[in-house]
Amino acid sequence: MKKEQIILALIAVFIGGYIVGRVSYKGSGAPAAGPTQTALAPTSVESPTAAPTSAPAPAPTSGPAAAPSPSPSAAAPSQPPSAPADPNQIWHATIHDDDAKRGPDSALVKIVLFSSFGNQESVDFAPAIDNIVKDFGDKVQIRYKHKVVPVPHPDALFAAEIAAAANTQGKFWPLFDKLMKSSSISPSQIESAAKEVGVNWAKAKQEVDAGKYRTQVYRDSLLASEVAANTYPNIMVNGVRLSAPKTYDRLKPIIEEQIKKAPDYAKQYGKKGNELYADIIKGGKSFEQMAGPKQTFDLSNSPILGKPNAKIQVVVFEDFQCPFCSKIGPNMHEFQKKFPNDVAIVYKHMPLDIHDKAQGASEASMAILQQGQDKFWAYHDVLFNNQQSLDQDSLTKYAEQIGADMGKFKKDLETGAGKSVIGRDVQEAQKAGVSGTPAVYVNGFKYQGPRGYPPEGLEAVARAYYGL
Repeated sequence: MKKEQIILALIAVFIGGYIVGRVSYKGSGAPAAGPTQTALAPTSVESPTAAPTSAPAPAPTSGPAAAPSPSPSAAAPSQPPSAPADPNQIWHATIHDDDAKRGPDSALVKIVLFSSFGNQESVDFAPAIDNIVKDFGDKVQIRYKHKVVPVPHPDALFAAEIAAAANTQGKFWPLFDKLMKSSSISPSQIESAAKEVGVNWAKAKQEVDAGKYRTQVYRDSLLASEVAANTYPNIMVNGVRLSAPKTYDRLKPIIEEQIKKAPDYAKQYGKKGNELYADIIKGGKSFEQMAGPKQTFDLSNSPILGKPNAKIQVVVFEDFQCPFCSKIGPNMHEFQKKFPNDVAIVYKHMPLDIHDKAQGASEASMAILQQGQDKFWAYHDVLFNNQQSLDQDSLTKYAEQIGADMGKFKKDLETGAGKSVIGRDVQEAQKAGVSGTPAVYVNGFKYQGPRGYPPEGLEAVARAYYGL
């Protein structure tokens, strides 16, 4: 065989193998490529052999639940990037007494709508509400749920809280119609719309300023995350989700199908209205936002931002060279700054094998900690802002930059001050089943809430689970 023929044959084999490999990979259900947690074994001790107690929380790339119980249950998988393909999958979309609703509680079919003001997709779908009422009347009831985490618009939270206040005055749906005319909203536009539909603005604004509806709005957002309502709007009919494209023409057959099934459901469960709905979705799919079992961590000699005895303790296992860890730091700071008396952030070290400078950075940070918590957190921020330069000379330069006592820093670094704490942290991470960084625990339970660890998601979890 000629040399050219051999080369062509080898190229053909390579291309064929590549195509087969790609097809096999896609068919295996492997996740699409994209940012995830940094994961591999830590440098300080061997990689854990036991499987983690829960799936790792979503990496901070973008973006939980019925009023969750105060004690999170056993381990649960983190939420998927999208809803499953099964069109008949029932989701556990809980309803609450304070929901805005249209239609009677006795209706055998409940339509749960996750939406937000200031969101164009929600605006586009809004006219479908009137169509539902027109076509199905008292056969169905619509329940509105606020989805403001992650924030779709800077004023979405304020609009949601005002709408919740309007609901207590019987003015939710008129205000909904006004605000859903456009995705452009502002505090002044929200105020004007509320006054136009007869909302007692002074009362509503006072209640919102006092935070009366914040927990309700965040509870709904947690529910959205728990039932994988990741897009706007998200609609479920007796727990069955409307997939994209989300139009009334596609929603209508789902409603009709559920109306047909409703009498059988009522006969099967011997219930009606809200109680019937609760039984229909009882076994529905959902994803816990906080996963157990509860972990206990040793906080002695750890860097702590806030009061050590704070009501909400957020323990974060991080690696100074992990790019995803650098993204969540500002969110943690913002959350703690908003609740300085109630929230503490605890830094736990988990330097990974794949990051050759991480162990040294951790040791340098612990040497800095010997000069005070403030110095540590200043150094912490500098390290994450300079992840590409964590060699020893740079670590020393950063110490000078934050005004550290350089003599003490060099001595503590040489003697390994705090090195034992790093080893302890790594062992705790392995015991808890941490498989990558960042890993976040709130009061001992694994945080699996809205993606990217947004401060609003952390607040939502703290309010819903721990009464913040």
